Amino acid sequence: MSSRVDSINKIIRDFETVPGVEGAALVSPDGLMIASALPESEQENVAAISAAITSLGEKATMELDRGTLLEIYVKGDKGYTLITSVGDRAVFLVLAKADAQLGLIFMDMKRMAEALLDIL
Repeated sequence: MSSRVDSINKIIRDFETVPGVEGAALVSPDGLMIASALPESEQENVAAISAAITSLGEKATMELDRGTLLEIYVKGDKGYTLITSVGDRAVFLVLAKADAQLGLIFMDMKRMAEALLDIL
């Protein structure tokens, strides 16, 4: 079990080295933090917000007949909040700088989400 936890934590910590990324987290669908590379003071808030945003995104895609929710992108004047699903077991959230190259980050997020899904 601890090797799974170590593997998940390594993936999340390694994602912080991606240029433009300020933090990353793996969160359960009900808003519980699984793993995080965020300051302790932000973890509970980020987990709750990611669950709420994901729930709203799923409702929107269903109600508007857009298929299955794949990614969520929220842009603020100070940066981005990016969320992608990790199967039905978790979501992978990334906080990115305003000048980040989102295409590269989304590519890395997809690769990391696949690796996390294999572990979960």
